[in-house]
Amino acid sequence: MQIEAKNNRQVFLRRLSSNDLDNLIDYLQNLSVETKKRFGPHNFDKQSVIEFYDFNANLGYVAQTVDTKEIIAYSIIKIGYLEHDAIRLQSYGMTLDIITDCTFAPSVADLWQSCGIGNNLFRFILSDLTTMKIERIILWGGVQMDNEIAVNFYRKNGFKTIGQFAYNGDNYDMIYDIPSTLRKASSVGGITI
Repeated sequence: MQIEAKNNRQVFLRRLSSNDLDNLIDYLQNLSVETKKRFGPHNFDKQSVIEFYDFNANLGYVAQTVDTKEIIAYSIIKIGYLEHDAIRLQSYGMTLDIITDCTFAPSVADLWQSCGIGNNLFRFILSDLTTMKIERIILWGGVQMDNEIAVNFYRKNGFKTIGQFAYNGDNYDMIYDIPSTLRKASSVGGITI
């Protein structure tokens, strides 16, 4: 799907493919220290990324400039939930499901933040998830309360705060319930890197 960013540049939104590995590593290596600190579903080296996508329940999505083919945003969907977050999430009264839940970790390159890329990529991912049996999106490890830009992004996109916890600072656990009117039955498929 092609969009126009707020800076008038053309951007293509799509699923990550096996041909993206080198571009993705460049993207990850060029994130600022601050962004790297807040985005941590996997290490940023090539072997870690390959191993991460060996597991079929992990889906990657990218935003890429049309003219230079540079990856400017990268998001991950893990079908199911993070085992190490399960007890905390269940303490809020949630019943977790490895088929209908998914876990979401987004990132946007520093120079592209506030250009509408994150919002558009989330809507693209949501559209893709509606073709699967996914009913709920859980934030990957929550969001740090002092990360106001991210907290506002999630709230703007319909995420609800379900609880708080302390880990390297204060954090919110947030979820997004996919409206039943958007969901369509289908199957889940990953990528091979």
